[in-house]
Amino acid sequence: MRLIETQDREQFTAFVRNHPYGHYMKTPMWGEYKKKTEHTDWKMLVYTGDDGICGTAMVLIGRWMTHKYIYVPWGPCIDYENAETVKEAFALLKDYAQSEGAVFLRTDPNVVRVPHDIQGNVLEGFNHEYVTEILKETGYRHKGYGYAYDGSWTNRYTLMVDLSPDMETIKKRFSAPRRRAINRHELWAVTSRIGDASDLPVLMDFEKQLSEQDGFCPHKREFFQSLLDAFGKDAVIYVASVDLDRMLENTARELTGKKYRKDPEARQGVEKTMEKAKELRVLYGSKVDIAAGLFIRFGANSWDLYTYNHKDFNFLNSVDAIHALAMEDMKKHGVLHYDMVGFSGVTTKDDPEYGLYFYKSSFGPEYIERLGQFDAVFKANRYRRFDLERRGVNKVRRKVVHALYAKKNKGE
Repeated sequence: MRLIETQDREQFTAFVRNHPYGHYMKTPMWGEYKKKTEHTDWKMLVYTGDDGICGTAMVLIGRWMTHKYIYVPWGPCIDYENAETVKEAFALLKDYAQSEGAVFLRTDPNVVRVPHDIQGNVLEGFNHEYVTEILKETGYRHKGYGYAYDGSWTNRYTLMVDLSPDMETIKKRFSAPRRRAINRHELWAVTSRIGDASDLPVLMDFEKQLSEQDGFCPHKREFFQSLLDAFGKDAVIYVASVDLDRMLENTARELTGKKYRKDPEARQGVEKTMEKAKELRVLYGSKVDIAAGLFIRFGANSWDLYTYNHKDFNFLNSVDAIHALAMEDMKKHGVLHYDMVGFSGVTTKDDPEYGLYFYKSSFGPEYIERLGQFDAVFKANRYRRFDLERRGVNKVRRKVVHALYAKKNKGE
């Protein structure tokens, strides 16, 4: 096996698109996006054997102060079921990075560690921990099988919906509250549509609302536009809207029926919802966009990258409408794996990120745990300095950003 650079973007992209370990971050489109947004250089490497190309690696070449590093997001596209292939491929990758004068090489293969049930319990079946052992034997340092938010550059846990069945079967796997909310959207006049770049201000507005709540810096339009430009038809925007006039008409009509005559408590809840809708109609008008999401699809996979909702309309469960449309649309484009993109890996209520897991798990997904992050270190002292400097700067940056963007509590 040899590892060589290629300039053939079409061949490289086609290989990744059809590979079982393909990922949108393993493409030249991602390289172009990172170069535009972070000024990161990139190269396409291919593994070749007697029968031609047998693997690919998207190489990002980054610099932090005086430290040059190489990052291969989600690992190379190779046959991870073949131990000899894994050993040879990662040894070649390590040799390449060292020859380029990098301080270190970082990678995080999108290889599932072991199967789990939705609660995170390990099930009988495959075990890819041998890949971890091979990388360690080849000179890579493993960050470990720890908590998701441990400073790694990617999140090794995610929840993924299987889109191979028909939509009726997929929706039956949703929790009862999810199904009820989606079914009620027709009555509430909540609809969703496929958007385009003109809808970016909507997405940005909802992200800004969240940034004021959680204290992070919202992205500029150029950030999202760069994703659309890089991925073209593989980047999709979905938008959910509500028609408050129709919602009020439909709900008033429902209240005249028999449904609530013997349930005054439920009737009172609907009436409160109507009052809320009337107040919002005064503020925003009748027709309002209430959620938006930006997704990437590539081959048999899709990823929910950025999905936000209008905080004043939380009671309408608008993000549910985004996911319902996105799943149907992704199926039409041959997507089989609907990645809801990241959670902490912990499924108990004491976890501070439990709410995210609780919501995403209500769509009937599979619990996915990957192997995690690996570093091949070539210059130990500079590697330690890189880590200390970057962590220190990021810590200060987070504090400054939180101070600038977090909405102050009333009375502060």
